[in-house]
Amino acid sequence: MLRVLHITRDFPPRHCGGISTAVEGLARAQVRVGLDVGVVSFDAWRPRGGGTAPSQPSIERRDGVAVLRVSNVGQLDAAREFARAQRPSLLHVHDGMLWQLAAALRDELRVPALITVHVIHRRINELRGTSERTQSLIGQEAALAGADRVIVPSRAAAHALLDGVPAALSAHGAAGAVAARVRVVGHGIDDSAAAREAAARHLATPATGPLLAAGRFADVKGTPDLFGVMRGVLARVPSAAFVVAGGIPANRRAEARWRERWDESASAAERARIRWTGWLAPDALAMCYRDAAALIVSSRHETFGLVALEAMLHGLPVVATAAGGLAELIAHGETGLLSPPGETAALIEHAVAVLSDPELARRLSENAAAAARRTHSWQHVLPRLLEVYAEVC
Repeated sequence: MLRVLHITRDFPPRHCGGISTAVEGLARAQVRVGLDVGVVSFDAWRPRGGGTAPSQPSIERRDGVAVLRVSNVGQLDAAREFARAQRPSLLHVHDGMLWQLAAALRDELRVPALITVHVIHRRINELRGTSERTQSLIGQEAALAGADRVIVPSRAAAHALLDGVPAALSAHGAAGAVAARVRVVGHGIDDSAAAREAAARHLATPATGPLLAAGRFADVKGTPDLFGVMRGVLARVPSAAFVVAGGIPANRRAEARWRERWDESASAAERARIRWTGWLAPDALAMCYRDAAALIVSSRHETFGLVALEAMLHGLPVVATAAGGLAELIAHGETGLLSPPGETAALIEHAVAVLSDPELARRLSENAAAAARRTHSWQHVLPRLLEVYAEVC
């Protein structure tokens, strides 16, 4: 039996973004096909803080997955012991900051180690106009140099990862070898009765409800552009409203500053037409997919676009930028509407089009739900990942 040990951050029920959702879905899908799956989850991990008390973390089981949660450096020995007890056939890492531990375990256990690149930190720095060498960037470069395989969720992500391989990799003699170890495997998704019910509802009553924005608040996620879309649509469509589901779960102060930024620039009438939910658990977010008229995704960069895929599965029309993996996930005019990143006016036009044209909304809804099930269900995605595992095992 193939034994997989995932090394990740914030495994559900702790949800802090798309990585949490993606890794949980993957682990559950692997259990369903007979793999033995364990997870070491570094919840709220801060390698330079968060305390060092060596308390013994408990092991839990979630849907057949053995999970050990680590919250401080004093629990690293427990993480190593858990990894040894799992006797993994391979290690699957989901954050470069955890690569040092994974590399040590690989050497000790003599098993291959792979990493999925969920965020391309060098590209994020470029968009932010900074050259800061953060711990996340340094860890990711070490993982790229050392991993037996590097998995990315889209062709666009592969291109961004390999475009100008950092000098740090060249210094290790690894720059030329990275491309040979990169494999493109998209994220999968689980169907559900709630998703099918939502898709049927959108077909029956298209273009009703508020517009939805969901996800993390950040410049690279296009939050300033989202505010522009909100103002533009509210001015064009008197009956329009927005639900903003998301924030910054690990930094409430930063989340509040984004809220203040909107409040300071919006009129009282505009503020009255916006509902802020904060960060939502998956079940609550699914209710938003069901009740909305369309999802707005204003990102400047996406390696994949999992929130867009979730909306598609629920039959919710998606109005998005063609940023990174979104352009591969969504077919413009068929399963959603795309515009260049940063072009707020185009996003406004597309949002207004969906609100004002029920037939367009119905067609996008039907096509999106079908595409999500046809190409991104785990039964189609998981075999491609198992092929990558087979290359190194």
